[in-house]
Amino acid sequence: MNTIKIDKYFKGMIANRGLSGIETENTIFSFLAAANRSYFGISADLSVSKDNKIIVTRDDTLLRLGLLNLYIPSFHYDELKKFALVDRKTTNLNSNLFIPLLTDFLAICSAYRKAVFLRLGKYLKPENFDRILSEVTEYYNSDSAYFISDNRKHLQHLTKQIEAGRLFLLVEKPDDDNFEFCKNHGINMYVKANHITKEIVKDMHLFGLKVSTGVVNDKNLAEKLIKHDVDYVFTDILE
Repeated sequence: MNTIKIDKYFKGMIANRGLSGIETENTIFSFLAAANRSYFGISADLSVSKDNKIIVTRDDTLLRLGLLNLYIPSFHYDELKKFALVDRKTTNLNSNLFIPLLTDFLAICSAYRKAVFLRLGKYLKPENFDRILSEVTEYYNSDSAYFISDNRKHLQHLTKQIEAGRLFLLVEKPDDDNFEFCKNHGINMYVKANHITKEIVKDMHLFGLKVSTGVVNDKNLAEKLIKHDVDYVFTDILE
């Protein structure tokens, strides 16, 4: 199995949770698969373990990817690492697949010179941000790291520590309130693909703000959005 190539040259393709159309999402395997391809950047979902380690997962429990109904934030990372995840290719548990640390992800992106897009999970609190930013600075070029959240307070908190231009407000459908928030704070916008229009992109660009969209796995839709002049397209399988 391989990626699906789009016909247009576009430098803003982002491998969503790694190359998750082929490898198990948010794992070292998926990040390495994406790093060895032409993607501009790679995204990862951040959460926190019981011992306050910043981990990479989008789930509350291990049920979907680990076949165990265990609550992830209630475990120390040394315990979480022992739980095997399902291999997307075989649908079987694979002991080589496990929840990685943020530092594992950053090391891969640094070595392969990929931009980093970090989704801030709901279990993260402002007190976790200092550690995240510290790890990004230590293990990666922090100028190429972007942060995505649907929590406005978290984004506002981060503007005190990093440039607002590296932040994205995640919205289902943009409205006047979302636009005003982004414009007033200089924060970019991540919009679900089915709500992207050329007018939305143009309006954001007039204020020097970027527009990201996803997750797009349909070749024709991706090419349409690229014609709308979006800055980044998140995808599981397109390249």
